[in-house]
Amino acid sequence: MAKTMKSLLSVFLAVLMVCSLMVIPSSAAKISLSKSSVTVTKGYQTTLKVNGTSSTVKWSTGDKSVATVSSSGKVVGKGVGTTYIYAKVSNTTLKCKVKVVAAKITASSSNVTLDEKGDTKIVTMTVKGSHSGLTVGSTNKKVATASWVKPVEWDGNKIQLKITAKGEGEAKIKVYLKNYPSTCYKYINVEVGDPTVFEEDMEEETTETTLSILPYTNTVNMATDASYVLKMFCTDHNRLSYQFSDSTIATVTPGATSGRYKDFTIKGVKAGETILRFYDKNNVKKYVDVKVIVGQAGYYEISESRPGTVLASGDKVLTVQAGNKNYYMLVPSNYDPAYTNTLVAKKFNQYSYYTIYDQLPSRVANGDQYKEFTNTNNSYVNPNYSTSQYYNYNVGTKRYILLPKDYDVVKFNTAVAQYNNTYAYWTIYNVSPPTSSSWTDYVETWTVYDSSGNRVTRYMLVPYSEWDQAKIDQIKDNDMNSNNVYSHYKVYSTYPKIDTTKETVVMYTKNGTYRYMVVPATNPDILKRNDAIKNDTGIYEPYIMYSTSPTPDTSKNEYVVKSQYGTQYIYVLCTYPQGTAEHDLLWATVSTAAPKGN
Repeated sequence: MAKTMKSLLSVFLAVLMVCSLMVIPSSAAKISLSKSSVTVTKGYQTTLKVNGTSSTVKWSTGDKSVATVSSSGKVVGKGVGTTYIYAKVSNTTLKCKVKVVAAKITASSSNVTLDEKGDTKIVTMTVKGSHSGLTVGSTNKKVATASWVKPVEWDGNKIQLKITAKGEGEAKIKVYLKNYPSTCYKYINVEVGDPTVFEEDMEEETTETTLSILPYTNTVNMATDASYVLKMFCTDHNRLSYQFSDSTIATVTPGATSGRYKDFTIKGVKAGETILRFYDKNNVKKYVDVKVIVGQAGYYEISESRPGTVLASGDKVLTVQAGNKNYYMLVPSNYDPAYTNTLVAKKFNQYSYYTIYDQLPSRVANGDQYKEFTNTNNSYVNPNYSTSQYYNYNVGTKRYILLPKDYDVVKFNTAVAQYNNTYAYWTIYNVSPPTSSSWTDYVETWTVYDSSGNRVTRYMLVPYSEWDQAKIDQIKDNDMNSNNVYSHYKVYSTYPKIDTTKETVVMYTKNGTYRYMVVPATNPDILKRNDAIKNDTGIYEPYIMYSTSPTPDTSKNEYVVKSQYGTQYIYVLCTYPQGTAEHDLLWATVSTAAPKGN
C-alpha cells in the first residue's frame, strides 16, 4: 500500500512539473479588420486585411455596383455610393464601410499670393477618377479669375490652371466636377495685394430666416438593392425633415453633415416610383420633392425587356438582335464595346465580321481569320480589369477583330480606327477621319464602286506639311483599280475602270447623257445586255433582240418577230410585216444566232 501511494505521488509530481512549463493565455487573440471604414475614388482600389488569424477569409460585398472585393481583400470602387465589405472567418463576420466618390482633385498649391492686378500664377491640378466635366470658378471675379492653360492638354491626370489677379482682395478658386460639385472639388485661396475687404466664403453662415432647401438632383434612378447618396443643401439642418410617399419602394438613411450639406443614402427595395419629400418642420408648405425611380437591370445584364431606368447620367441601353428577337443591355457612358461584344457573342454564340472583341472570337466559316491589335483608347472602362490607373487601364491590352477569308482591308482599317479613335496618315477609310486643330491635316477623297455596284466614298488623312501628290495619286489609283468591282450588266453613270483583258464597256445614251455597262470580253449574254439597256431607257430599239416582247406601234408600221431557240423565246422589233421575205429572213437569222455568254 505504501509502495502504491509512493508511485501515485511520483506521477502527480511529474504532471505538476509539466503543467508548470505550459503557458496558458489570458485570452484568445482578437480578430479584426485593418480598417473599419475607407473612402475610395471610383475606379481606384485599396486593400483590406484581417489581423489576428491565419484562417481562410471569405470576402463579399454588399453592393457590387458600388464596390467589389477580390479573394485577397482588394477593394475596387465601381460606382458613387456607400456599401459594406464583409470578411467572414469561421463563425466571425467583420465589416468595413466603403464610400466611393467620383474623383479626387488636388492642387500643387492651395494658397496663391499675387502682388497686383494682371499678375498670374500657374497651378498644376491633379484629377484622379474622372476628367469629364471638370470646371473652374471664382467666388469673386473682381479679385481673381482662373482658366485652363492653352492649348488645353492633359498630361496623364494633370492639367495646368492659370490664375489671374483682377484687383485687391481675397477670393477662392474652385475646381470641381460639374456633375459632383459638392463632393469632388478643390479650393485654392487667392490673395491679391493688401486686401481690406474679404469676400464671404460660400459656406459661411446665413442670416436668412427662411429655410433654403436644395437637393443635388431632383430625380434619382437606381437599380433594386442599389444605393445612392443624395447631397442636400440646407441652411438649417435642425429644421429639415423628410419622408417617402411609398417606403416599400425605397428607403432613406441620413448620413454625414459637412457645413450646409448633408448626405442621405437612398436604397432601392423594389421596382417602382416614389417621392422623397424634404420639408421645413416650421413650415410644411416649404418643401422640395425628389423623384426616386427604382428599376431592375444592372450594368451589362442582357434581358428581354428594355430597362426603364438608368443608374447614372450618360448611361446607354444597347439593343442586341439574336435570331428574330431583340435583347437589351444597360451600360455606363464609358463602356468598352469590345467587352459588350464579347458578352453578347458568348451568350448567343453569335460572332460577326469586322466586330471588335476583347477575347479571341470563334470562326463563323471555313477560312475565317482574326487579327489582333493594341487598344489605345483611354476613354473605355472594362469592369473586369483592376488597376491603380482608372482611365488608362485598358490601354495596351489586346483586341481582336473577326474577318472573312477575303476581307475588305478598308473596312478593317475603319473598324480599328473607330474603336481606337485614332486615324493614321496615308491609310484608306470608309469614313472621314477627323483632322487635327492644326491646318497641316488634309482629307483626300475619291469614289469607287463596291461589289454590289454601289458608289462609295474613300477617305485618306494626308499631312499637309509632307504633301506628296505622286504618293496620293498612286494610292488612289491602286485602290480604284483593285477595289472597283463592277457587276456585269449593271448600268453606271461614270466610265468604269476595268481589266480590258477580261471585260469591255458598252456605252449608250439616255436623255442625251452617256451611260455605261460592263460585260465580259468574251461570250457576253446579248439578251441580258439588251434587256438591261431597255429597262434603263424604257425604249425598245428596232432590230435588237430582247427576251420580252415589245408592243409594236402600228401607226409606224412596226412588227415583232418572235423566234424560239431551245426553250427561250427571242423578240425583235422590225418594220417587216409577217409573210414578207425580209420578215422570214430575220426570223431565220434570230433562230440560228442564239444569244451566248454568261
